Amino acid sequence: MSDIAKRFGETVALAGVDFTAARGEIHGLLGENGAGKTTLMNVLSGLYRADRGRIAVDGVLAAIAAPSDALGHGIGMVHQHVELIPNFSALENVLLGREGGRLWLRPERHRKDVEAVAARFGLALDLDTEVRQLAVGVQQKVEILKSAYRGVDILILDEPTTMLTPQEVDTLFGTLRAMADQGLTVVFITHKIREILTNCDRVTVMRGGRRVATIARDEMDEGRLVELMIGERLQTASALGERDAGAGPATALEAALEVRDLAVQGEPGRPALAGCSFRVDAGEVVGVAGVAGNGQRELADALAGALRVWGGRILLGGRDVTAASVGTRIAAGLVVIPEDRIADGLLPGLSVAENLVLGLHPFAFTRRFIFDRERARELTRDAIAEYAIRARSEDARAVELSGGNIQKLLVARAMAQARAVGGRLLVATNPTRGLDVRATEFVRGRCLGFAASGGGVLLISEDLDELRQLCHRIVVMFRGTIVADLPRARFDPYAIGRLMAGATQGPAAH
Repeated sequence: MSDIAKRFGETVALAGVDFTAARGEIHGLLGENGAGKTTLMNVLSGLYRADRGRIAVDGVLAAIAAPSDALGHGIGMVHQHVELIPNFSALENVLLGREGGRLWLRPERHRKDVEAVAARFGLALDLDTEVRQLAVGVQQKVEILKSAYRGVDILILDEPTTMLTPQEVDTLFGTLRAMADQGLTVVFITHKIREILTNCDRVTVMRGGRRVATIARDEMDEGRLVELMIGERLQTASALGERDAGAGPATALEAALEVRDLAVQGEPGRPALAGCSFRVDAGEVVGVAGVAGNGQRELADALAGALRVWGGRILLGGRDVTAASVGTRIAAGLVVIPEDRIADGLLPGLSVAENLVLGLHPFAFTRRFIFDRERARELTRDAIAEYAIRARSEDARAVELSGGNIQKLLVARAMAQARAVGGRLLVATNPTRGLDVRATEFVRGRCLGFAASGGGVLLISEDLDELRQLCHRIVVMFRGTIVADLPRARFDPYAIGRLMAGATQGPAAH
């Protein structure tokens, strides 16, 4: 790819990027959010048309204006979220697009060919099972098999490990290495530096829509890659977290949160939470690990008061808040950083200042029952400075902020609430998902600071590395219940991965 440029309105997404990948290599594509890495690969796979530049495959110029053109040149892309038909079998999904709709598919006619491709690349799976019944890691195998069956020579994967257990990640990279060893080119888009260091032959680093470096495996180290990504060395909160989290709270403190046999209704005939019990002590960071969809979201909503509890009890600082309103829970010291920053975190049409004081205004911004708008604007100006929120002013509409700056706004609001009501418990759900390196370390630092000041933190995250770096304990969820409660000495990623997948162990350790 030579001199690839792409704009979206006034935004320059790619500013003359050169990119080269060799046959038979796993090539990492690394960069912060907005660096242009996915846009570059969307151009290569035909989803976007470049404004200028040239693409050559095996030295021959390739005109790529649509995904069908890319497939014609042997280029396939597996996106971050699987794009399969849930009620089709794995075999039908692999064949879909080759013979038209389902009524025209002849699965048995092609079964042996598909099985041969699967065997060639070590993609063992049950072709007759409906995709909706398959684990996320197996669904990803179906996506890769679908591309391999189409005979691609260049396979692009966009953040493929986001929802996988450590075992599934190892299996995925074993498959990719087998494909590369047989001459395929694998381009791997990620923000996880450890995966680059472990699995890639070369890495290209992008920043601000430009390629800043391409380096070989023996030249890589974590510090250098971070510096290339952001342009400077970075002191990480996670490193501080590893040092501080190991000891746990200095003294035995009261429970910030106790959850006892919590039950929440889910889909008809199936509870979202059943007999869920655990504890978070004051001054402690407790992580919740689990594959997405095992009750984590319902747990957060139930704690926040946004979801009806069918059984069990929730105690906040010893006070039973099981049936309490959201406002009562906030007054009792509950602070929340929601998972969906847009749908659950703010009102996009309101100003930054108005969003900052949502939930906080009854406690800090009223004088004789009159809302103190100027006080709210003053606090917001302070938050913009303290949290490095990029907003033209406190009166800017929240919808104008980037995702990372919205997340900073939500963290600023949570910490302001904690100061106003005496925060006892912070519930943070995937608080760093989609954030760049700087914003990630900033948010992690604030969570650690909350615990250091004596509050309890419940960190619900699909990033197992994040949990292992920041937490004193990790509880593992599977199908709506806690299947393990692990101290820091037992933070083995593969053991946790097995528990996330449903393996059993002895009684909880805590």
